[in-house]
Amino acid sequence: MKNLFLFLPLALLISCVPDQKPEVMLQVMGDSIIPEPQMILILADAHTIEAALLISRNRGTDTKDLANYYYAGLFNKYRISKERYQQNLAYYREDPDSFIQFYEKVNLELKEREKNFVKAPSD
Repeated sequence: MKNLFLFLPLALLISCVPDQKPEVMLQVMGDSIIPEPQMILILADAHTIEAALLISRNRGTDTKDLANYYYAGLFNKYRISKERYQQNLAYYREDPDSFIQFYEKVNLELKEREKNFVKAPSD
C-alpha cells in the first residue's frame, strides 16, 4: 500500500509531461508542411549546394558568402524561408525509420540527376 502512494504521484507526474512530437507538429501545421515530393527536391538541391561548397573549400575558397548566396537562391526557388526549411527538416526527422526511407528517395533523385552529367574524357 505504501508503494502505491509512492507510485501514484510518479505516474501522475509522468502523465503530465508533454510529448515532444506535437510541439514540432504545431510548428509546421497546415500550409507550413512542405509536401514530401517537394521536400525531396529541396534536399537534393541542398546536397548539390553542399557538394559545390565542398569542392570550393577544397580549392581554398572561403565559402561563407557563397553558401549564403546559394541557399538564398534555394529558398527563393521554392518560395520558402530558412526557418520553414529547418522546421520541415525537423518534422521529417521525427520518425527515424520513415526518414531513412525518405532519404532513400532523395538519394534516388540525386542519382537521376547524375545521369544528366557528362563525364570528362580521361587522359
